[in-house]
Amino acid sequence: MRNGCDIIVATPGRLLDFLRSRDVSLSEVKYLIIDEADRMLDMGFEPQLKSIIYENDLPEKSKRQNLMFSATFEPEVKSIARKFMDDFYFVHTNTEMKGNQNVK
Repeated sequence: MRNGCDIIVATPGRLLDFLRSRDVSLSEVKYLIIDEADRMLDMGFEPQLKSIIYENDLPEKSKRQNLMFSATFEPEVKSIARKFMDDFYFVHTNTEMKGNQNVK
């Protein structure tokens, strides 16, 4: 990672560890993708996400895109997510779709 990389997958806490130790720079990030965003925000990770987004060397909002993904987004969590997004769009997919019935 110290030599640069194209993709980093990390939990918020671990990413902050790398940022604080200067093992990682976010200065070239074009896409910041947060998966399971509802769980992170619902479980109290908002301070860590704020630190990653606002207290590090991420490019300004106009030069990167923030994407948040989740299977569910409660109204309270949507309001928190909007803080991290420009031009917030919520895409709702088919809720009638069921998972693979062969998985137990």
